[in-house]
Amino acid sequence: MVAKQVIAGVVAAAFMGGPLPLAAQTTLAPSQGVTARSDRDEPPSLHYYTLDIPRLTIIEALKEFTTQTGLQISFWPDAQTDQNMLVGPLRGRFTAEVALTRLLASSGLAFRRTNDRSLVVMAPSLLGLPRNGSSAPDQERSRLAEGQPRLRAVTRPPEPEIRAQGAAGSSRTERMFSRESIDEVIVTGTRMERSGEGPAPVQVFTRREIEELGAASIPDVLRYTPQQPFTRPEYYYQNGGQYSQMRGIGIDTTLVLINGRRVVPTSNSLTLNAFDLNSIPLAAVEKIEVLSDSASAIYGADAMGGVINIVLRKEIPQPVLDVQYGSASGGGDLLRGSLSVGYATERFKASLIADYHQRDFLFGVERDRWRNQDFSRYGGIDYRTPGGAPANVRSSTGQNLPGLPSSFATVPEGSRGVGLTPDDFIPTAGMRNHTSTLSTLAIVPESRQRNLALFAEYELAPELSAFAEVLHTHRDVLNQDELPSVVGARVPANNPFNPFGQEVLVDFALGGIGPQRTSEHLQTTRGAAGLRGALSSGWQWEIAAVASTETDDVVIPNRVSDERVSAALAQTDPARALNPFVDGPGGGPELLASLMDPSVDHHFSRGRQVSAFMRGDLWELPAGPLQAVVGSEWRDERMVYDGDTESLADGRDVKALFTELRVPLLGSAPDANEDRLTMTLAARLDDYSDFGSTLNPQIGLMWRTSQELLLRGSYGTSFRPPSLFELHSPRISVSNMTVVDAARNDARSSVTIVGGGNPDLRPIEARSMTAGLVLTPSAVPDLRLLANYWKIGVDNRVTYLQFNSLLANEHVFSDRVLRDEPTPADIAAGIPGRLLQLDISRMNFGRLDTSGIDFEVSYDIATRWGDFTPRLSATWVNEFDSVDEPLGNAVNRVGVASVLGSVPRWRVIGGLGWKRNGLSASTTIDWLPGYMDANREGLTTRRLPSRILVDFQASLTVDEMFGPSPLWNDLKLQAGVRNAFDELPPFAEIGFSSGYDSSQGELIGRFGYLRLTKGF
Repeated sequence: MVAKQVIAGVVAAAFMGGPLPLAAQTTLAPSQGVTARSDRDEPPSLHYYTLDIPRLTIIEALKEFTTQTGLQISFWPDAQTDQNMLVGPLRGRFTAEVALTRLLASSGLAFRRTNDRSLVVMAPSLLGLPRNGSSAPDQERSRLAEGQPRLRAVTRPPEPEIRAQGAAGSSRTERMFSRESIDEVIVTGTRMERSGEGPAPVQVFTRREIEELGAASIPDVLRYTPQQPFTRPEYYYQNGGQYSQMRGIGIDTTLVLINGRRVVPTSNSLTLNAFDLNSIPLAAVEKIEVLSDSASAIYGADAMGGVINIVLRKEIPQPVLDVQYGSASGGGDLLRGSLSVGYATERFKASLIADYHQRDFLFGVERDRWRNQDFSRYGGIDYRTPGGAPANVRSSTGQNLPGLPSSFATVPEGSRGVGLTPDDFIPTAGMRNHTSTLSTLAIVPESRQRNLALFAEYELAPELSAFAEVLHTHRDVLNQDELPSVVGARVPANNPFNPFGQEVLVDFALGGIGPQRTSEHLQTTRGAAGLRGALSSGWQWEIAAVASTETDDVVIPNRVSDERVSAALAQTDPARALNPFVDGPGGGPELLASLMDPSVDHHFSRGRQVSAFMRGDLWELPAGPLQAVVGSEWRDERMVYDGDTESLADGRDVKALFTELRVPLLGSAPDANEDRLTMTLAARLDDYSDFGSTLNPQIGLMWRTSQELLLRGSYGTSFRPPSLFELHSPRISVSNMTVVDAARNDARSSVTIVGGGNPDLRPIEARSMTAGLVLTPSAVPDLRLLANYWKIGVDNRVTYLQFNSLLANEHVFSDRVLRDEPTPADIAAGIPGRLLQLDISRMNFGRLDTSGIDFEVSYDIATRWGDFTPRLSATWVNEFDSVDEPLGNAVNRVGVASVLGSVPRWRVIGGLGWKRNGLSASTTIDWLPGYMDANREGLTTRRLPSRILVDFQASLTVDEMFGPSPLWNDLKLQAGVRNAFDELPPFAEIGFSSGYDSSQGELIGRFGYLRLTKGF
């Protein structure tokens, strides 16, 4: 589940006893933890490997070969080699020699072993055998994967007798064939050209794994990361956005990267200071890397909880059409289609992905939980509202309504609302209608998304390449809310439709207007371009520029104005008066239209960034080379929030210097991992134009005590500056809010509540540490065990201050509480003056401490019945102590429901895959233990039960099953079901009117899908 390392160099050599021209060499290194399936002392020709290599280009097929065997391949093409030629598929159990013979049968290439871990694949002309009478040119260049490291030119040929050396004096060329170079490169968490594991674990979802999960979006993939204690469904944020919640410390504390470069908050999420993961099409994603540790020393702000690096696809060997359709019971239909094409020559490569994604509504009426919000059937509260249809009428005095034996009644069903008398209400006297308003709410909003991703790279000269990438997204989201309703509206006696001759209170729904709908139109364009290369000294460098713009228009066309409703109820003209006594629309189209006050908000965000860095070896230490990275970065961020009631336009500039060091401390054998101790150091200095500078260091240690065991740990500081919205959002006042004032003997006061930004906010600061191990026992090949302890402490969190907390700590926040001068009666009673205003704008307070252990087990098993791949990943949370109120004590939220997001003690995700002869099947299980429910008063006696979600997926590769044919070559069919047993979340009081804990479940239920992929 990690990236494959590709090492390339230009080799000038004499081979097979005589001089040859220079030839391009690409050294392909396999994945971490891949171990031969037989004893190391056996002859290499007797080692058997279980392989599953689809039809790919030669270079991609050889990369898959290295990943699945643990062997290293050096590729030497000549001018006549078509590196875009497709080879394979190859599936079965073979020795390396038999596998390469079959894989390369149609390519005309030859191969040789150089030692028991390495082979050379080359053109026959490089063995002294001319191909069609031609010879190799003076120089060839290999096609390389973008962003991967290169070896500088060396002068020693890969002769068959070369083998890994363990002496301290091993040359750099010999190290090219050493075991150290066989580890995988992981991009996230460092800019260092290093291989293998880093000080903190990185979870990687490759393209193949993403397809096997049947995911339709990046949030779908991240559901399988137990490091996220909770997530929210699409309806939770009205824009349909979804975000990462690493370690549960806030969606604004996980940094998102695209191809290793940071993004700015999406324009539809400025108030959240977060990036909407739904804005990136999954069809354009090659892999997703998840670092579950803070990395501010590497990437700067917003990386307190972790880093998610989204790597876009850059090499597409053949055009691919991908179509997926899925549906849940009652709606939520999904249709996704993408077309991916690529083009490559010796020096140029490009890829283009066009993607369309469509999701239809799923309404609350389709689920019992929202169709009937009378939760008394679960022992909870009846959350149905009296503001429905037909309306409810109440006496404004508390006395019986005129002519009725009760103070309330329901408007008779089918009432036309004209010429009514109190006698018409006698059958419904004492009755009250209740409506479940969430029945019209969208569980899944309607969305349409169109995406275009383009990548290109051109090799300008040896060791100098130019690259560019563009990602464009156009997304439309339509969300549906509840029916507009009015509770306690005053209908004057002179309203022409009032049958009671006195003022009454009416609760009713404006059914003629329909449920409120919010329409969002998001456009994103992000471009990056740069140069990368290598110096003659071997140092590599890169300079890149990134620019992104995002616009978001939010329109609510049928928002109802309470003031206009009150004015229409007070009208005496029947043509202009609102009639709440009718079982249906309370007026004609013109009248209903006059009640609406459409809302239009415009959001804009822009980011620009220029970064440059160099990396290489400073000098040779006894244990190996001291590697270094030095670089700098400049960026500016700007946001515009233009709403009906507030406007904001602001920005900031950030300058940064950063460095990394990788220092080998112990161990002098470059081909062995025993007794190797390595230290990593990193530091970053960021200077913000609006609040100053911050320095964040990080240190890591890795100790490979043996070939089987790696011990590692890290410690660092991190930070998040206050967002532009938190600092500068306009001050908003809401008048006539009723507040109970305990200082005045619980008297009720009508006050003005003031909120908005706070320019005096300080940065959020954090410290984090990890310590863990990786075990790959040789006695059980292909078994990998991981355990990692983590701990994070956060200070100066930015949050709103609740007015009840403000009043409870008035002596501390006296500058936020405005009172009138006490009257003589107040002075005599010893109480303060009447409340006038409360300032609840954002402020820094509170601490959060969380810790736990991550576990991961993976095992690849090859049998005569097929290949099995069991997986298990889990997170155990030891503590989540949060101070959420000023001067309050820390509360441990582990295993306790919370409106801020419930943190379970365990989160366990297991999976089992199977493959054989073109057929594959997999299942994934997501287990959540039970935890205690809570409500407004605190913990309840209800314990929410544990739940298990089970997903199934199966696929058929047609040409592998039935043999090759032009009709079905490269055709793959998939079918799957998520939440196969239709497990809905249990009733929970913490959900209040929704009736369930939205941080730990959703109401979509069982979702089935079909997918077709065809290569051309």
